[in-house]
Amino acid sequence: MASDREITLGDVGRTIWRGKWYIVIAAVVGAAIGLLFTLTSTTQYTASSQVYLGQATTMMGNLAQTAGTNPLTAATILQGDVVVDAVAAKTGLTRSQVNSGSDISVPRAPGTTSTNQPAIATITARTGSTDTSIALANAYAEVALAGANSGYAKVHQTLENQVRAAKADVAALQIQANRGGANQSAVISQLASLRTDLATAQLQLARVQQIEAPAVVSLAKSAASSSSSSNRMRTAIIGGLIGLLLGIVVALIVGGTRRRGASAT
Repeated sequence: MASDREITLGDVGRTIWRGKWYIVIAAVVGAAIGLLFTLTSTTQYTASSQVYLGQATTMMGNLAQTAGTNPLTAATILQGDVVVDAVAAKTGLTRSQVNSGSDISVPRAPGTTSTNQPAIATITARTGSTDTSIALANAYAEVALAGANSGYAKVHQTLENQVRAAKADVAALQIQANRGGANQSAVISQLASLRTDLATAQLQLARVQQIEAPAVVSLAKSAASSSSSSNRMRTAIIGGLIGLLLGIVVALIVGGTRRRGASAT
């Protein structure tokens, strides 16, 4: 006598086929529910902007650890009270509207484990208005850039002052060297040293401008609608797939119940 546990893939296939109408009906109902959900839900508009947060470096040019550019902490800082208040003032929205309508992500580069890496913040704004979403995403980008620039500006200004002072020293010593004199060889040696210092300061300034300078990568120019035909179709397909899976489960349960009933008789 065959045991109930001896079920082959063919048995499962035949059970599913016998319950095909459960599957079809469930898939159609799931797709209809998904489509109905998109038609009755409030339309949301999504806009996004991106900001390069800059990257502090050491005097040797190595990437330095800072809370504002660390992918693990930068998003938290950008969602802090100071930034949110500045964005609210810039857009005319309330703090709760800014918090609920925006999302900040600062992903790490794929396959890396180090937190000392250049970070790009993606600001996603999602509200019930196209204009509000665009304005929120762009205002957030501007506030984030201003905050990142506050630290960079001090470093940049210091290096610019060093380059300016070194240029003045080289120019003054060049005039002295041109005049000649008993100590000309010492002046020329000192001039060479100053020129080396100037070149080093200029290289540091160039490196800082290239690596550390924060910048807006992109600003929002349009907003995607949640009620677009592509989004509605996607939701309907997802609903249909969920219904399909549920229909298969129902077909298997009903088929199993019938099989056990037939075995019992």
